[in-house]
Amino acid sequence: MATRPPASPRDELTLPLLTASDVSPSLFLQLLVSGIVLGSTYALLGTSVSTIYSTTKVFHFAHAFVYTAAAYVALATASSLGLPLAVAIAAGLLVAVVLGVGIELVVYRPMRRSGADSLGIFLASLGLSIAGPNLIQIMFGPDGRGFPAGDPRLFTLGTATFTTWDVLTVVVSWALIGGVLAMRRSRWGLASIAVSANRELASAVGISPQRVHVYVFGVGSFLVGVAAVLFLLNQSATPNIGLQPVLLGFIATFLGGVGSQKGAPFAGLVLGMVVSLSGLWLAQTFQTAVIFGLLFVFLIVRPQGLFGKIAA
Repeated sequence: MATRPPASPRDELTLPLLTASDVSPSLFLQLLVSGIVLGSTYALLGTSVSTIYSTTKVFHFAHAFVYTAAAYVALATASSLGLPLAVAIAAGLLVAVVLGVGIELVVYRPMRRSGADSLGIFLASLGLSIAGPNLIQIMFGPDGRGFPAGDPRLFTLGTATFTTWDVLTVVVSWALIGGVLAMRRSRWGLASIAVSANRELASAVGISPQRVHVYVFGVGSFLVGVAAVLFLLNQSATPNIGLQPVLLGFIATFLGGVGSQKGAPFAGLVLGMVVSLSGLWLAQTFQTAVIFGLLFVFLIVRPQGLFGKIAA
């Protein structure tokens, strides 16, 4: 019997490549279902970030603090106070809206009035995104905390499995996204578009940019609060849970095209599908590389995003 020659160091560093015949249909279907759930979450986060950024042009990284605060208030209300889950969820969403609007009124607006530029406001937002979770860690500790939502029902679709919480995530996410898109035809929605297009001209025709900012911060904070609650249904909360979701929301916003309200949810869905289906060839540890690799390609090939317009 012929012996196999020893592998060289170069061979050991070579990653195995899968061909189409190597891909398991059952694995593909499971990753496809998971991609829809993951993409729905990214779409909701992208809509949340886009709602605020497209109107205010603020890199609102303190959104991560709002996300974390909503999760922990819901947890504390349900676990420590023993109140019903519906009350706990409502409390978390209320805190998200109040905190998000409060950051606009107490931090960003005074900075604008004092003449702070975009970089100064961004640094303040970044500081809040760091200090906020640290405060939550002091109050609740660093350990993960689970939401007492009970065990979900398990469903099967062919060889793929998913849970009640997965269905709830998809349905709630897209219902809210549809609601936000429909609201763009409302009085407040049209005012937001006007402020986004030309703040000075909008002020000249009687639209208050200050009120519009409060509106978009309220809507965006509500959406990120919902995303935090949906996260709790499947995962434990830690003081640093907010950074990655908000970062993904910004990535979805830029992939979809800044200023395109429809682009952010579509890009979020595509991003989730690509990340999930990359599991056919790559280990889960490479998901972050896939996300930033996709962003890098778009910044080179189509910097305005999928639905964005090239600035004149």
